[in-house]
Amino acid sequence: MILNKTYYQSLWDKFQNVQTLSFDSFNNSVDLSVKMILEHYRKNKSLHINFQNSKESIFEVVRRLFIELSNDIYLNHYDLPSEFKIGERLKRIKDKKYYIISSISNGKYTINKIDNNTEITTDYEKLLKGYVKVEAEAGVRDSTIKNYIKFFEGLNHEKSDFLKLNFELKNVFITKKPLWEFLNERKKVPSIYLPNPNEGNEVHPIRSIQAISNCINYFTPKYDICYQQLLQKGEKIKTIVIFDTEADKLNQIMIDQQRFKFNVLVLSNSNSPIKSQLIPCWNWYKEELEIIDAI
Repeated sequence: MILNKTYYQSLWDKFQNVQTLSFDSFNNSVDLSVKMILEHYRKNKSLHINFQNSKESIFEVVRRLFIELSNDIYLNHYDLPSEFKIGERLKRIKDKKYYIISSISNGKYTINKIDNNTEITTDYEKLLKGYVKVEAEAGVRDSTIKNYIKFFEGLNHEKSDFLKLNFELKNVFITKKPLWEFLNERKKVPSIYLPNPNEGNEVHPIRSIQAISNCINYFTPKYDICYQQLLQKGEKIKTIVIFDTEADKLNQIMIDQQRFKFNVLVLSNSNSPIKSQLIPCWNWYKEELEIIDAI
């Protein structure tokens, strides 16, 4: 441990050019930690950061990472649906009404309004820009879709030409459920919580936005669930974020990384963190955090 203010000032200066989204400053150590992680992430390099006795800081770091990593998927890894199918149910953004695709012919789609059977003929591009696929009519609120659109438009200060609802790559957060509940932004970011079947009766996936069947992020309390339900089934994962849990699985995760080609970011809050030789660990001591926060 180095307790030299000049060293920490140089460390602070080193990462100041790392671009981040706009956040109100929580404290300097959080800002620096996020930039250090993003510097590794953008080079597809893994990193483990441990905070000693700084629970609030680690929660703020993971909150920011959730937004940063989600926005990266939204901007760079969206995938246009290859087709719309007869029988699929749609919700029109403009009039908030539900439609069903009744026929497809020569690139033209006939859709019928569900409440009065009004017929509309349209094309793929208009469906892409103006409609959302929904799995069921009940329980889909207009505000959830609008909040999703406004959230990412606000982050990027621009409007998208079409609704981004399909993503070829996803993130996975291996974390206990309290983090899922802590992240209010999940209500604006398509995410799916995959419960542990051993937790109780609730074993069905939980969607943060009911109207959107695809997602940017998965959350699950156990790496084994990620391995069985996502990796082994061919889901393409860009980054696995391990948040203060499953330390005993870290070596296995790093071995699987070579096979499935995902990146790994680890955040822990421990006086004696469990480390893996396969991933560099930056261990913040309390005294170091105090120096950084005083810069």
